[in-house]
Amino acid sequence: MTSRPERNDGWDLDQLHRDEITVAMNWVIRTCQEVIRDHCHKTFWVPTGTSTGTTPSTDHLIQSARTDVLNRLRHQIDGAEAIISIAEHERAKRKQ
Repeated sequence: MTSRPERNDGWDLDQLHRDEITVAMNWVIRTCQEVIRDHCHKTFWVPTGTSTGTTPSTDHLIQSARTDVLNRLRHQIDGAEAIISIAEHERAKRKQ
């Protein structure tokens, strides 16, 4: 097996960044789909534990919003942002 020649143009690193960003964004989209599948009815959010026709308390809405949607999305978005920030940092360092 022959070794790959070194590339000086950063193509391999750019490809790695594209792949990592794409995977991270796919996870954000999948998480959105899971939230919709698990906590929506006819495109409207239904808080966990809410019976049809009942009005949940404000405390229940706050807790359910965080648990059902916000924390799950924030986790994926924070991860995607970290990956993008690292890619930006490495690209800037390479241009110096």
